[in-house]
Amino acid sequence: MNTSAFTRHFQASRLTALALAALSACGGGADVATVEPALAPSYHLAPVQPTEPGDIDADGQQASAHAAPLSISVSGRAAALSTARRVPADLQAALADTAASGPTVGALAAARVATVYTPAQIRAAYGFAQLPAASTANQGVYQGSGQTLYIIDAYHNPNIANDLAVFNLKFGLPTCGNLNITATTHLPLPSAVAGSGCNFAVVYAATAGSTPIGALSSKAPIVNKGWVTESSLDVQWAHAIAPMARIVLIEAASSLVSDLMAAVDLANKMGPGVVSMSFGAHEFNYSSMQYWGTPLGGSKMSYVASNGDGASQVNWPAVDARVLAVGGTTLQWNGSSRSETVWSSTGGAISTQVPVPAYQAGIRKPGDPSTAGAKIFRGSTDVAFNADPYSGQYVYVTPSAATGGTGWVCAGGTSIAAPQWAGLVGIGNAVRAASSKAPLGLLQTSLYTAIAKTASVYAANLSDIKIGSNGSCGAMCNASVNYDLPTGLGTPNTAPLVQFLAAY
Repeated sequence: MNTSAFTRHFQASRLTALALAALSACGGGADVATVEPALAPSYHLAPVQPTEPGDIDADGQQASAHAAPLSISVSGRAAALSTARRVPADLQAALADTAASGPTVGALAAARVATVYTPAQIRAAYGFAQLPAASTANQGVYQGSGQTLYIIDAYHNPNIANDLAVFNLKFGLPTCGNLNITATTHLPLPSAVAGSGCNFAVVYAATAGSTPIGALSSKAPIVNKGWVTESSLDVQWAHAIAPMARIVLIEAASSLVSDLMAAVDLANKMGPGVVSMSFGAHEFNYSSMQYWGTPLGGSKMSYVASNGDGASQVNWPAVDARVLAVGGTTLQWNGSSRSETVWSSTGGAISTQVPVPAYQAGIRKPGDPSTAGAKIFRGSTDVAFNADPYSGQYVYVTPSAATGGTGWVCAGGTSIAAPQWAGLVGIGNAVRAASSKAPLGLLQTSLYTAIAKTASVYAANLSDIKIGSNGSCGAMCNASVNYDLPTGLGTPNTAPLVQFLAAY
């Protein structure tokens, strides 16, 4: 589809969606989701407010890396564990059962323990701490220097810069300079310079009804409490993984598909980089997926998306063949060794709409038909990362009634997994750039065809998740040896993986 046709489709679909939404609100019964759904963020919070983390890492030495994470007994009444805090579905169901029988939640929840990880612990667990430290010689490429990470979120977070600054100060992470991008800034942006360190910018994407699609806007979107925590965790954990990368938070005008994809289109126009998308909708919710996916093919771009938190199901945009789809695990790290199982709420299943991409053609997926010539479809997960809110990660959200921020939270969901994989891809691009190699682009090609096909290479670069499930659908929901639908090819063994990608 050419640009003008794409613009007309966005504009027509948006107007139709808004009209149907108005009818539905007035009792007309129209199903706007079949035309253009609003996409939802895919983060979850453990139903507990952690205390402020200590200052053990504030000096930048990352001393917490080899300590066990903080453990918190989860207790309280149902009122304290409301869905407003995006409590995971498994606990919501248990709360409902408990409420029906009368007792307080205390007896139920006290049996559960939430752990919360620092950036140093996550970096140590997944091997980022084993990468070479930044130096004059390497210019910080192993920390993502010279690369741009584009974080796509809906609505406005007025406290995002403060959230990041508090997070950085607490955990001894590099501070980020202010990158000034206005509505009149000429695009593409000048390339990030290796060795220059982190710079951070917030920009506003014009609505999809604007011309051209993917333009900068001078008007901040409205604030939406459901998205504030999402943008804070995305930015903080992308930075924790690639602390010298340039980060651009692109705030879409709304959570409608067209507005979020207009924000992706803006990222494409800003220049090469990695796009992180921690949102999604079930692939059956609309019939024009191929149109919405048009921006997901920019030159020298990589696209990463969370795979959803609704257990065994398929989410878009993660299922798009051009997107690295990130599922979730439950992490156990004791300061020296890591083990993981499938997070029971992670998305991951077989698409009914996206044909199997070439990079998955060499694997046998649970649920693939055995009849010769039968159509085979995409498995909706490629890789995974810690996502269980009960093995959650610290996120800071400035306390504010206007934004819903409550300070430190224990966050999870595949939302927090996606920006960390985006940071890893950025590091791979940075190391490749130091050797004058092209960006990774479609990372799946190397993951499936150069890594997973050789057992010893696979074992060195990725941790195959073999325990757990994301539903009760047998082999299609269960972890298994090699590829599986909940966790794809597994989680990164970062140090060898980066070196492999650099040489590939």
